[in-house]
Parts: sequence; structure tokens; C-alpha cells
Amino acid sequence: MIRRRLRLASRAVLLATPLLCAPWAVPRADEPPPPEPDSHALLDSIQPSDGLQAFLDAAIEELLAADAALREQTLRVALIDLPAAAAPGLAHRNGDSPVYPASVVKLVYLMAAYAWRDQGLLTIDPAFERVLREMIYASSNRATQRVLRRLTATQAGPRLAPEPYAAFRERRHRVKRWLQDLGIEDLHTVHPTYDGGGDLYGRDLQFLEDPTVEGSLPDQNGPYRNRQAMTANATARLLALLATDQALSPDGSAEVREQMRRDPRRQRYLMQRIAGGADLRPDLEVYSKTGTWGPIFADAGIVEHASGHQLVVVVFLEGRPAYRGSFIAELTRRAVRRLLPETVKKPAAGGA
Repeated sequence: MIRRRLRLASRAVLLATPLLCAPWAVPRADEPPPPEPDSHALLDSIQPSDGLQAFLDAAIEELLAADAALREQTLRVALIDLPAAAAPGLAHRNGDSPVYPASVVKLVYLMAAYAWRDQGLLTIDPAFERVLREMIYASSNRATQRVLRRLTATQAGPRLAPEPYAAFRERRHRVKRWLQDLGIEDLHTVHPTYDGGGDLYGRDLQFLEDPTVEGSLPDQNGPYRNRQAMTANATARLLALLATDQALSPDGSAEVREQMRRDPRRQRYLMQRIAGGADLRPDLEVYSKTGTWGPIFADAGIVEHASGHQLVVVVFLEGRPAYRGSFIAELTRRAVRRLLPETVKKPAAGGA
């Protein structure tokens, strides 16, 4: 595996402690303490880049001009350039506009699981590791439900009376509070994902319908007033922390990235996403999580060059009719050609 350019201090000693609390117990003492300030320093160093913004604007306009279906979409895009020995830069299009993230949210829960593990708050044994893999590789909603319930010490069940519901609601904010401690705002990550057909009911539905929860997706007219919401910029900033080992321990970061490693030869649909845009280059690794639901077509990930130079790409497309085209791959392809030039040349045709 390509090694990262930045590492944290040695990881904390892990004390395996499963989360067995009842869903209405609300002690804050069992939550991970705020991380070391490295995360805030890295986030503060990510500043808008005029050159990167000019590149992104030109690339988007060219791709819009060539793709009528793309012109029907609302684009939310963020790029963070993470050079090996220079300050990072940010460019975006509607990067601060919240959107329903579909399955992209699962990367947040994967990171949180390893953060809890780093703090000795849960054990990632082989069985739970398989659940995490199902959540990321197969994008299983049922697995995501199991993971989030474990992270928040909540359980499925019938609707709750006011007092136990207040405690349930508080615990469901546990991952969001961890993100805020890292310095990441604008990620309203408080729900699992659902298949429909009966897996959304009772207290989960009660929470989703709660109009008093702050930070949810704005302008919701239906009953689901407390919807999940993420922005491209905040998602990119979180991935920048993952890329530089500043959200988790070095071991935890490496394990998360391994779960997110992408290979379009194994999953062909990835040819339309970030991994496809990396063109299977041997000097690049891609770690990402896609999202597809109704009007949403999305991907968020890290492209890592053999030199240690890295690029974070986040794209959320939203529209009706839904878009399922090549924009994400094409934008990634242009970005890596500009920022991560190829260092391992492919053999010439007919060569030995």
C-alpha cells in the first residue's frame, strides 16, 4: 500500500469494551474525547486556491457544454489538493450547499467505528469487520443500520415516550458531535440508510419526522423533516483528515482506507466514478464511497499518487431525471492529469 506523508503520534492502548448501554441511557463519558488539535491545524491550512478554482470552473463548464443531461442537474463539487510538501488548496462549486448524501454517509460511519475503536469504546472483531465491509463494499443498508446502532448504543423498536425519546435523540447525535470535535461542521449524520419495506418504523421514523432537530436538510415539506444532510466542502475536509491520518490513529486510518479501496475491475459501475477517472494507473490508489439514490448520483474519495501527493474529490449530482453519466469520472480524469502526472509509463503498443 502506498504510504502516507503525515502520521500522528502512536495510537492509544485499546481496551475492548462493547457498547451495551440501553438506548435511553445518555452518559456523555462514554464518548470519544476531543481529538488532538492536529485536525484543526490541518483544516485551518486548507485555503481557497485561485489556480485550482480556475481549473475547476473551466473543467465544469467544458463538461456541461458537452453533456445535455448534466445541464439538468444541480452540481455540488469540492476538490482539495494535498501536495506532499506544500499547503493544501480548495476549489468548489456549490460546495457549502447541503444535499441528501445517499450512501456517501457510510464513509462517515466507517471512520467513526475506527475512532471508537481507537478510544477503546468498541471492539472490531472479525464479525463486526465483515459488517463494516458489507456497509462499504456492498453498500448494505441493513449493515449500516447495525453499525450506527452500535456506534450510538441505540436500538430499533416502537415509538418512545417523551423522556426516553429525548435520550434516543441525544445518542443519535453522537457521530455528529465527534465530527464537530474534529472541526467538521455541515455534516448532519444522524441516521442509518434504509431499504424500505418495513425497516424504517417506530423510533427511527419518530426521529426522522422530528421537525425540531437542528442541522437537517432544509426546505423539507413532507413528513421526513429531519433528513440527513452533507455538503461537498465538509465531506472533502473530512476526507483530507483521513488522507493525512489526522482524524484517526495511523493504524485506524490505514484500515479505513483499505475498506474504501476501489478497483473498477471488480465493480464495473465504478468506471463512472472517481476510480474510473483514475484510469487504473499503477501509480494511483483510490479510496472512495459512492452514493446512488433517486435523484442523487455521488462519489467522495481520495486519489493518492505514489509520490505522496493526494487529491480529494467530492461530487454530488442531484436532478430529475436522474443523472447516471460520466461527469464524475471525467472531472477526476482531468484533475489527476493536471495535479498528479503519471510517473509509471505504460508499455508502448507492441513493446516487450
